[in-house]
Amino acid sequence: MSEHESEWKQRIAELEQDQKLTPEAREIMQHLLNEVERLTLQNKNLRRAALKSTKQDRMSTKLKDALYE
Repeated sequence: MSEHESEWKQRIAELEQDQKLTPEAREIMQHLLNEVERLTLQNKNLRRAALKSTKQDRMSTKLKDALYE
């Protein structure tokens, strides 16, 4: 969980405690937080996959050019 997500959860809890949040608004905010968590995890997985794909052995540009000559 990111720092921002923790702050948002804390702020939502404060609003609930002060009774400034309707049940509908709370439900929407919870849904949005869940979506943020899901997308954060998906982003992390995509970054990991992209990093793995770039780690594969690749020829340097100079070597590739030399081989094609």
